[in-house]
Amino acid sequence: MFNPQYRITDYFVQCCEKAAAQIAFIQRADLKIPLQISLEREVVNRSVHSSTWIEGNRLSFDQVAALAANKNVIADGDQKKEVGNCIQAVKWMLDNRSKNLTEAKLLNLHQKMTKGLVKAKDCGKYRSVQNYIIDAKGIVIFTPPSPKKVKERMRDLLGWVKNIGDVHPVIRSAIFHHEFVTIHPFTDGNGRMARAAGQWLLFEKGYDPLHTLGLDDFFAADRKRYYDMIQQARDLDGDYTYWVDYIAEGLFFSAKEVADRAKSATRSRKKTQVTLTPKQEELLHLIDEYGTLGSAQICEYMKINRARVNQLIKPMVESGIVIKEGTTRAVKYHLA
Repeated sequence: MFNPQYRITDYFVQCCEKAAAQIAFIQRADLKIPLQISLEREVVNRSVHSSTWIEGNRLSFDQVAALAANKNVIADGDQKKEVGNCIQAVKWMLDNRSKNLTEAKLLNLHQKMTKGLVKAKDCGKYRSVQNYIIDAKGIVIFTPPSPKKVKERMRDLLGWVKNIGDVHPVIRSAIFHHEFVTIHPFTDGNGRMARAAGQWLLFEKGYDPLHTLGLDDFFAADRKRYYDMIQQARDLDGDYTYWVDYIAEGLFFSAKEVADRAKSATRSRKKTQVTLTPKQEELLHLIDEYGTLGSAQICEYMKINRARVNQLIKPMVESGIVIKEGTTRAVKYHLA
């Protein structure tokens, strides 16, 4: 039975209090739909860029953002595939954020993360071979449990997450993240999966109400420290105290980053902000989902005619929320 050990330190409490203050500001800011969508889109792109960069992917942030907007990017095929998969997996996770993280959803998330990158028999399935954690010099620094123990360990972990009770969401997420990378349940994608699933657990408990926080930038800012902190908990015989403190620090960092961007975006868009109707909000979410859409596609998805499309989208183009490219029937729309 999984029974993690940790202490709640003053530092943990301070970080959580500071993060809560930033989250409260974001909520009080009364962000308009266009600005909220813009922040969510930026956080998804940053999270994907940082999470894949940690694992060695070298696509730039601009290239990641272009792929997220369904634009063509000239880059290594596997690296593009890795980023594209991660984008789709994160978007799927956001669509399901209100649902509990189960084993079936975890395996589905892995399938989306690794499709076309690993053998079909390993995609969305626990590993059947032994794997190892190696350092930059190729030296084995940690050996995960044997494949025979993976399913049992994962079910113990998921059972702990489900039945732990009224533990702080940050502690729950942090310990899941660490134990997941320790089990290393898949042949590939374990780091990306651990970070995404840890975020899902925060969503699940309503800790990130606007779904704009992401720890990946924090981890990527000092990748060596990230790996050192993972190893430290192992060296301390599974005492998660300092790891939990580290995750709390990261959440404060992330919350402050989002709050600062919200302040900046609110100031820069104050003059162009508009109040949207429910139909315009629907259209905005649709453009955000597909990246770029033409009038004909909007007509099909929303079951409206071109005149109605123009009526809905014209104020958003005039206010700078949506960018219009092309003319007549070749016109395309994407978010600013």
